[in-house]
Amino acid sequence: MNKKKNDWFDQFSGYIILAGIIAVVAGFGISRIFDSWGLSSFIPVGVGGGVVVGLGAVTAVRKNWFSTEAAKRKALVGTNVAIMSVFAACIFAIVGFLNNRHYERIDLTVTGKYSLSPKTKNILKNLDKSVVITTLFNPGEMFYEQILDILKEYAYHTDKIKVESIDPLRNRTKVEELAKRLNISDLQLNTVVFECGEYSKHVQQNEVIEKQYPFKFKGEEAFTEAILSVTQEKQSAIYFVTGHGERQFEDFDRGGISGIANALKRDNCRVAPLDILTAKKIPDDCDVLVIAGPTKAYLTEELNVIRGYLENRGKLLLMLEPAISPNAPTGFKTLLPEYGIAVRDDVVVYNKVNMPLFGIQTVAEIYVGKDEYAEDHPITNDLKNFNTILFGACSVDASPPNDQMPYKATVLMRAPEGSWGETDVANLRQKKPEYNIDTDLPGPVSLAVASQIKELPKSVTQSHPSMANDPTAKPQGARLVVIGDVNFATNEYIENPGNTDFFRNSINWLARKETQLGISAKPPDFRKATINPLQMKVIFWVSIAGIPVIPVIIGSIVWWKRRR
Repeated sequence: MNKKKNDWFDQFSGYIILAGIIAVVAGFGISRIFDSWGLSSFIPVGVGGGVVVGLGAVTAVRKNWFSTEAAKRKALVGTNVAIMSVFAACIFAIVGFLNNRHYERIDLTVTGKYSLSPKTKNILKNLDKSVVITTLFNPGEMFYEQILDILKEYAYHTDKIKVESIDPLRNRTKVEELAKRLNISDLQLNTVVFECGEYSKHVQQNEVIEKQYPFKFKGEEAFTEAILSVTQEKQSAIYFVTGHGERQFEDFDRGGISGIANALKRDNCRVAPLDILTAKKIPDDCDVLVIAGPTKAYLTEELNVIRGYLENRGKLLLMLEPAISPNAPTGFKTLLPEYGIAVRDDVVVYNKVNMPLFGIQTVAEIYVGKDEYAEDHPITNDLKNFNTILFGACSVDASPPNDQMPYKATVLMRAPEGSWGETDVANLRQKKPEYNIDTDLPGPVSLAVASQIKELPKSVTQSHPSMANDPTAKPQGARLVVIGDVNFATNEYIENPGNTDFFRNSINWLARKETQLGISAKPPDFRKATINPLQMKVIFWVSIAGIPVIPVIIGSIVWWKRRR
């Protein structure tokens, strides 16, 4: 009977010990997968370790490993080596732990590629809220590695930052979970998402790269702005006016502006509808009032509400549509001149489009390129490498300078050469438009205008409604952006990069959220060596002929000596 037990033990003990080792390895692997130690990892490690130690001890006793002096010495030496190995492993583990918790990083690059500015470090030092940063980049994208490196710097300088990277093509489940958590219907790829509580902001890839060659990396400024944005107590409130045939931000059709609403939500903005006639006022928390393509007239009462809002430092983004029907005025032609903006009842057309099979055609689709943007304005400065597409726009221009006018209007974009403002809008659908020098507006035609307060001379007294009864009064500083088209912001056209950026830049300028950090962009860390033809020949012969010949010569010498 004992012999059978011995045979059983000798036959299966090795397999059981192997199973114990596998259990220990599996438990450790589970802890690494979940980044924490729990029952699922402790149980296999404990059971497996106990089996290995227990069966090892039983095997040593049964085989009389310690019966002779030589065996005892051998066991003692082996035990000493094992204990010293465990101590060495513990020392390395402690050193690694301390190095992970307390270490210094030194940036040795010429451009400071891995360094943060003092402004960012100060913001991170005073950060009192936890921020989760998620990257949704495909590996291999431009500046992908640099984005990850600089985000690691953010996490290094504060324990309030947690960085997670998701491959959107290989891990769709996590992408869907993130979209559900953010309450956003769609997530754009190649973006960095910043979350703090219920607030979130998305930084797109084109926002971290300067749009001119050589492409400089300006991720630090964009990321620091995003952290400031999501840690603020208040979201920017954007109200869309309804009740006059305006485009709806809940409309997902081609003519709707749901895409713009999603872009605003990604920028940590709150969007809401507003019926002025019902509310009788603009909400106090309104940061920007958006009127997207009205097709019916505003009542005098509604215009007065908007005027009062603007006089109290209000911000208005007005996107108009051409009055195709001559009897459909919106009423803004009487309000906008108070802010130095002139609107005409025309349709801007362009006659230099070469269409296949049809030749040169006159169309209402306008492509605004580098030469048509304003020379220097925060809204258009970053758009010079993109086209903005407008379809069916009316002309919007800045009034001539006037010392009696407290507001200064600036043209943001014009239609290309060869365009004009067609005034015969009643027959536009029935016949091809032709330029009439007597009635039409000659090009290039202005398409969008921004207006803001300017410094006034003391002689100004009654140049503006708010100053009519108070000669010492000063305008409160309204800001307006008026665009002669609304189609550029619809779902049909918004995917064009220039359209999206133009709208978002307008909102940010109106809400006074322009970049104020002043963190310089980092130029590419290009390193190059100048090699003359002689050096190239030396490198060629040394690498192609010299290095391979050396072992051949040494081998030949050894062979020759051995023969002798």
